[in-house]
Amino acid sequence: MALLDNLLTLHRVDSQVRALRSRVTSAETYLNAQERQLALLARQKTELETQLKQLQASVHALEVEQSAANERVERLRTDLNTSTNDRQYKAILNEMKVLEGQRDEIVRRAVEELQRVDETNKRLETHAATIVERQKVRDVARGKYDECMKDVGERLAELEAERARAADLVPERERKLFDRVAEETEGEAMAEITIVSLRHREFACGSCNIEVPFETYARLSSNSNDAIQCKACTRILFLAEANRPADPKSGGGAKATKGTEEDREKAALARDKAKFEKTKKL
Repeated sequence: MALLDNLLTLHRVDSQVRALRSRVTSAETYLNAQERQLALLARQKTELETQLKQLQASVHALEVEQSAANERVERLRTDLNTSTNDRQYKAILNEMKVLEGQRDEIVRRAVEELQRVDETNKRLETHAATIVERQKVRDVARGKYDECMKDVGERLAELEAERARAADLVPERERKLFDRVAEETEGEAMAEITIVSLRHREFACGSCNIEVPFETYARLSSNSNDAIQCKACTRILFLAEANRPADPKSGGGAKATKGTEEDREKAALARDKAKFEKTKKL
């Protein structure tokens, strides 16, 4: 088979592979997004749990500090009752006032920390509920992915093997060109040459509708082993089988050949009339 025929075979199989693979990729992308959301929620939950432990430790430390201040105040009260002179009495009384002020501050801080503990607990409860809901969404996404793989996995493997066999028939340089163009054009690597007017030698790329030189048409008419790209969209150009010149070896002589060429021109003009009108409007 000629190079362009092999490229067209590769293009057809590649298009099927991409279509099936896009379904799998879409399901996989959605599943991965849910997994990332769950991982983020899990990290946030861990951070909240760490904050809660720190707050609880802070509350405990304040309670210990408050208890120590209460004990100190009680001892000072005893000392105050047993003081023997006015100077000692005032000193103990001043210390008690300082300690009571410190104790009140400790109580205030402890109350604030307890409020933060309550708020963090509520946030953890809300977070846990969010994780449960997100897990349900993730499970649905996993089910869809598994179902997609079950539906298309076997067929995709067959097509990928078929694509590999088709690619082996294309020389390395042209195969790399095809792969690069296919990636750039989302799988639309090939474009048929549209015959706008064979009589006036007017041709266009069937993909981007930009004019194709007559020399390109002539080269592809005489040689199907050339990979020629459209100058505008870079797709690999080809002639539809109906638009390819008849093989002289098929018989019929010069007269039959001439008649075949005229019939082909009429058919091409009729077939491309609509495309030509569309091209003129662009």
